[in-house]
Amino acid sequence: MDQKNLLLSNSNTVDGLLSQDYIVGVIYDKVKDVYLMINYRQRGGLWFPFSERRFNETSFQTIKRLIDPIIIHDSEQIQLVKICSTKTLPFKSHDVLFYTIIPKSSTIMNIWLNGKIDGIDFERQLNTLQDNAIVWLTTIQLKHISKLSRLLGMEPLSLNKQFKDIFHSTIKSNNINTAVIFEEVKIPRIESTSKTSHSNAAETLLMSAKFTSTIQEKLYEEYHNAVLPSDYLNLETFKQLILRKGLDSQHISDYFRAFDSTQRNYLTYLDYLLGLAALDPNTQHGGVPAEQRCRYIFRYYNINNNQRMTFDEFKLMIKDIHKNKGENLSNDTLNDEALEMFRSFGLRSLDQTLSLMDFLSGVGQLRFRGTSVLFRLNMPISELFQRSLLSVTPNTSVIPSSTSNIITSNRTLSTKSMTRRSGTQQQISNIASDESHPYEIATHIIKVKKTGVVVNITSLYDLDVAGAISGSTALFFDDDNGKFDRINSQNCFNQRTHANEMLHGLRYFERGAKE
Repeated sequence: MDQKNLLLSNSNTVDGLLSQDYIVGVIYDKVKDVYLMINYRQRGGLWFPFSERRFNETSFQTIKRLIDPIIIHDSEQIQLVKICSTKTLPFKSHDVLFYTIIPKSSTIMNIWLNGKIDGIDFERQLNTLQDNAIVWLTTIQLKHISKLSRLLGMEPLSLNKQFKDIFHSTIKSNNINTAVIFEEVKIPRIESTSKTSHSNAAETLLMSAKFTSTIQEKLYEEYHNAVLPSDYLNLETFKQLILRKGLDSQHISDYFRAFDSTQRNYLTYLDYLLGLAALDPNTQHGGVPAEQRCRYIFRYYNINNNQRMTFDEFKLMIKDIHKNKGENLSNDTLNDEALEMFRSFGLRSLDQTLSLMDFLSGVGQLRFRGTSVLFRLNMPISELFQRSLLSVTPNTSVIPSSTSNIITSNRTLSTKSMTRRSGTQQQISNIASDESHPYEIATHIIKVKKTGVVVNITSLYDLDVAGAISGSTALFFDDDNGKFDRINSQNCFNQRTHANEMLHGLRYFERGAKE
């Protein structure tokens, strides 16, 4: 790309306001097959050299200012690879421009090129790197560093093939303008392809947390500005964001592990959004949201991060359950109770481990209780935004079906505001966030004592009768099916279900025994 074209990329306005670009230099030594990385110690990782474009400075001038002290190059060797445009975002932000540079030669020979990684020495060298130190790394070394959570973002690996293809095409064709990629940054949406009345797990979790479109936009703005110029969230940046939510700094790594469902040591925006939804006090601990929350809880306490919870990890969970209920147990009492609960999952030896599926099954079958008080923020995200003087509308506690950005397709997901017998919704929220009560509210199963007919509560979720349900279970209902459905009613109270047929059979033999 010539200098004239580079000059055209320097203007970026959002809502009429000038927003300076981030310029990223991807410097690749094709002879030694290494990338140049800079250690951004305050940001918690290594990454490509980058800089914010100064006022009245062209992109070409920025990239020269960035790389002139590092390598010898020709201006013709600079190629625009990728533009991340933020003009479609609902807030003022930065564009991110990637430029690939094939240097003539390196002036800084701080290169680790032994091919094989000496784990101990490699990690020692990483820990002793000074701020803004320059190193050359192979792809293998970059993968190793990513496992140590020492990259600012995943781009050096996720874009690695793309960069190398461009470098090799440049060598073969001797034409540096063979690839220009344009990408518009948009707020990620969780789409549902289901046309039934049941949402997917992610949608249901966000609805239960009452994450409106306004809240999600604010969370994305917070996330986007924190991770720039990368698109990924590393541990150090996560710490800065999560501490604003009032969580204990001693357990930041545990929260990060819980959010990281893919175990890649870096979070995307959706990872961050769903993790906050699982933490939110508004999220009910029943049905689909409860199952999703239990997955986060399991990862939070699974310190070894191996999908198998040890007895010591399980005991920490029991301790926190009682702590959050205001109860302090002695070590002996705690150990005895943890042992009893551990055995309720069918485990007889302390050397055995608890799997995620067994944990979900035990909680779902009520063999293990108390998880509703775990993994919670002190107050809802909506209230945190209000207290931080951000422009969140006062009515964010109700999800409007016309504005929620988790709504895709023709179906609408909405929550009806339920009337309370006393007090206001705001008062209830304050009580929930400021006081601790030694009880939990949950909906599990209904037994009609008069007839002995067992009714499954999940079948009641299909009845869209808002007046007959609580505020929490209203989250499962769809406005498109607001009428009382006769077939659903028959299924719900059908006395010829398998469970009721079994009861009738037992009573038949019971009468015969009495006679």
